[in-house]
Amino acid sequence: MTVIVIQENALAVTLKHLSITEILDSIALTTGHTNRVMLDANLASTLNELLDAEWVAQYKMYYEHNEPQFHLTLEVVKHVLHFYEPEEKPKHNNCHKINTYLKQCVRTRKSAEVVTAEGQCLYLIPIPNHRGEISSIFCLGNLTENTHNDKKFIEGYFRIYRNHLKILNISEHDCLTGLLNRRTFDQNLGELLAEWHKVNDHSDIEHQSYPVRRQIHESKSNWLAVIDLDHFKQINDKYGHLYGDDVLLLLANKMRECFRSYDKLFRFGGEEFVVLLRSTDQTGAEAALERFRRSLESYQFPNHEVITVSIGFAESHNHASPAQLLGQADEALYHAKNLGRNRICQFKKLKTTSAA
Repeated sequence: MTVIVIQENALAVTLKHLSITEILDSIALTTGHTNRVMLDANLASTLNELLDAEWVAQYKMYYEHNEPQFHLTLEVVKHVLHFYEPEEKPKHNNCHKINTYLKQCVRTRKSAEVVTAEGQCLYLIPIPNHRGEISSIFCLGNLTENTHNDKKFIEGYFRIYRNHLKILNISEHDCLTGLLNRRTFDQNLGELLAEWHKVNDHSDIEHQSYPVRRQIHESKSNWLAVIDLDHFKQINDKYGHLYGDDVLLLLANKMRECFRSYDKLFRFGGEEFVVLLRSTDQTGAEAALERFRRSLESYQFPNHEVITVSIGFAESHNHASPAQLLGQADEALYHAKNLGRNRICQFKKLKTTSAA
């Protein structure tokens, strides 16, 4: 059994004799990012530079069967930054049995100083999302014990980071459903396709600002799905817009339940929603979308209405632009509606049927 030892003065960090100007410059550089991936990567790299921490990592959290689960998304080891895909196992992780400590941090919702049974000195910092739920945890590992204690510096740095996240959350999320908004969708889709092009063009990503490791799953792809509420105007006309808003809120909650934490969920506008499904095959994409469709169809609404959705989806491919990919998913969506609604259609199968 792993023993967790919480010590009052377990954390002892030495700043590298930096001036106030250098520290302020590092804060300005970190908070200058609006891209979440680069913001988190810069934060981890900066803390690795400022502190005598051999290892800085970020874990994203999600729930599976009501139990918290964690995925290592990035880490800095010996001043080298590594990114990890959702199913990729890290090779540079220096912290063993980390889940035990991460779960404790989620329960308390507070930063934790930990000395592991192996003698490692860790500092865990929980990060809430726009809904106040713990969504990720930063871990500073193998800290050097000295007489000087810089906990206040670390906590102050993360207060600035959290404040910056609050500003980003306001600009990135839909105010009604809490899902990502249309502006954020445009940015995310462009980045997703650019990343896909680099992988398939065998780009040399070692020449980027940070060395990046990506494990490529040839059988897995990224998918874009457009979801549209069936007959939503009739629902609004019959029960009013407040009831319509409740339906939209329920749909958003069902999306969070049915899709994975690293899939991106958007309110595209009105009663239309978009999902970016990451790193899965065609069977997995269809299963996730069907699970969501059935979940909404079987829900008992207060007015005993059966509310359904139509879904069109398409696979991102080498030469697709954002407009082309969205257009393909839209075409599949309209096909689903023409067939009677409350169903899922894939663009590729649609084209195969037409050719036959």
